[in-house]
Amino acid sequence: MFPELNLPWFITVHALGLSTLGLYLIFSSTPSKPTSTLGIATLGLGLAYLSTSYVSIEENQFLYASVPVRIILAAVAGLKALIAGKEERRTLVGIAVYDGFGGAILGWWLGVWDGKVPS
Repeated sequence: MFPELNLPWFITVHALGLSTLGLYLIFSSTPSKPTSTLGIATLGLGLAYLSTSYVSIEENQFLYASVPVRIILAAVAGLKALIAGKEERRTLVGIAVYDGFGGAILGWWLGVWDGKVPS
């Protein structure tokens, strides 16, 4: 009934979490913040992992490309946290740790850090 998800288990959890969070942000009622826009972007990331999972892990270019992208995003969030205000800093540090750790674990799992599918 459900298609097979060819993703490492922790990426499946990550993708489902992003999709759920994205839907929540889209439909939550906080008019003072642009949460709908953030929700759409978050849902898009989750669905990108899920929609590319039909191919084997060894052929999933999106999965491989996400390793350096997540590490770069973690570094950018960390740099911004150094100059951000106290309220924003906590969120940015969380993003830096989550994406940095997630990118590092996925890179270790795949054995590739440059974002390219091995030939």
